[in-house]
Amino acid sequence: MIAPLLLNPAEADNTETCTNLFRPIENTAHAIKSRGGVWSLFEKRENYRKHAIVGLHVDSKITSLIYTINYVCEGLEGIPLNPLANQVVPMMKERGREGFIEHYLTLAHPREEIEVWAEYADYYNANYKRKLDFNLVRKTIEKAETFFKRYTAVDKKIRSTNDVEEVATEGTAIIEGIKQFHATDPILKQVNSENFKIPHASNLLGHADEM
Repeated sequence: MIAPLLLNPAEADNTETCTNLFRPIENTAHAIKSRGGVWSLFEKRENYRKHAIVGLHVDSKITSLIYTINYVCEGLEGIPLNPLANQVVPMMKERGREGFIEHYLTLAHPREEIEVWAEYADYYNANYKRKLDFNLVRKTIEKAETFFKRYTAVDKKIRSTNDVEEVATEGTAIIEGIKQFHATDPILKQVNSENFKIPHASNLLGHADEM
């Protein structure tokens, strides 16, 4: 196993500040999601029901934003540890690349998959101490807050008005806005890239659980 990064007091303060900045914003969405999300409201009101798929996708995009920004806060001072890195990085360090490959070949994993895991171990080793610019992170959270405010506004409108087309249009705009936010915000682009690099390895991790 990999020892977690030890943060100095200033780094720990930034992580705590990040969490404290985002937590109240996140909680506004959790209050809505605890009632079934806006999808549930679309389904419950007959005149809104035909647009329920919009509500489902809005809930999903808000959930993805919550996950990503929590990852940002957790990963301010380095790439957060994940189950795959926790297994392959120490194995690579212990055995070297050839020994790493040989070890997993003896466990009947395909060489092509093992090569991918080895590449990821190299990537993680080279990048896990990277740091995120806290000033940029603050801006990311500020931008994200606008989507949570819009999400709350949609929730209120469904419950209190019959502006079906307006709500459906705004829901679609939130979906597209969050997609664009993920694609253009420098912090989100970076952490999404990091997560995208984690290869599928359910066979490996399942095998590890049994060992």
